[in-house]
Amino acid sequence: MRGRLPRFKCLYCDHCCYFEREYEMPTVFPWEKRLLEELAENLGVSLEFKPLQVYIDSEGSCIITLYRWIIRGYCPFYDKERHRCRIHRDKPYACKMYPLLLEMPSGKLMLSGKCDWVANNKKTIEQLSRNVNLIPRVFPNEFEAAKNAFIEFSSIAEYVEKKGLKPVTDLKTCATIMDIDDYIVRYG
Repeated sequence: MRGRLPRFKCLYCDHCCYFEREYEMPTVFPWEKRLLEELAENLGVSLEFKPLQVYIDSEGSCIITLYRWIIRGYCPFYDKERHRCRIHRDKPYACKMYPLLLEMPSGKLMLSGKCDWVANNKKTIEQLSRNVNLIPRVFPNEFEAAKNAFIEFSSIAEYVEKKGLKPVTDLKTCATIMDIDDYIVRYG
């Protein structure tokens, strides 16, 4: 079984860069959002984000830990003619791990059924479902990105718990709003 498993290779099918429903859209950390905004400004494209996971402290400060990157149709960084990402080296974890999908906060790892490579390698996918320890061999770079994203998420969750921050859904109750990394710098 060791020598037979193929390694994932992107087929440039574009399914990972096209979005119809919000739940399919990438989630990004605040620092990824800021980098994407900087890249968008340099390339002359506009982006939209909305807070996805927000906490409030005892002083009324709201802290955003995750954003939903709102993309309607093709990603603004997707080059349709070349079938390539224009920001490949700088793309967020959610894009780097595809076709792996990471459910937060459970850490459950799934595969996207939209990916042509996944659809074309059903036997490999069946083997992976029987032995999940093989996933890093088939998806080494994607698994590393998923692992790093989960470590970041877990570190943030641990910090939020230690500080006693509470989930909040209505940003109108916030005295101030800031990203988690800025909050950590300011309040330790």
